[in-house]
Amino acid sequence: MRRHVGHAVALLLMLSAVLLGILVPGGPIETRSFSHISPFILGAFNTFLTVLGIGSLVLAYCAFKGKRWAILAASFCGISYFLVYALDLGMIFPVSPDKMPPALFGIEVAGLLVSFPLTFLSLRGVSMPVVSCQSPENQVAVKKAHVLLLVLMTLAGVGIIIFATMSAMGK
Repeated sequence: MRRHVGHAVALLLMLSAVLLGILVPGGPIETRSFSHISPFILGAFNTFLTVLGIGSLVLAYCAFKGKRWAILAASFCGISYFLVYALDLGMIFPVSPDKMPPALFGIEVAGLLVSFPLTFLSLRGVSMPVVSCQSPENQVAVKKAHVLLLVLMTLAGVGIIIFATMSAMGK
């Protein structure tokens, strides 16, 4: 049961990251213009969304491995996903003069709904002891791979932030 909570949290984190990733400005779903919003604010918001999405994938791996801190951090991700979708669906931030496309609305509602079990399960999982599956002899090799993966994810994240900000500004 304890391991299953970490696995469920990992799955919900991955699903949340995919749903958010589909909505990158300039893609087929998010077609609204935000050119009236300051590039600094758009850049900061896109940085937050990129860290949330990529961070969710990292946390999913760690939660799957039974890391208690990752399951706790997943609760903050769940709350963040809820706020991102609720603010957009509530037309609070970011506000666009363009109407929200139906596909965007559907994905945001799905993301909002996924945020509830993600938050609930991760908070529940923190109160349970979680078993780690990693053996000590694999830790050194894994750490080197993690550094390389972190560098690649950082480069991808910077590219996503630049692309999303430029696309949201209509450039």
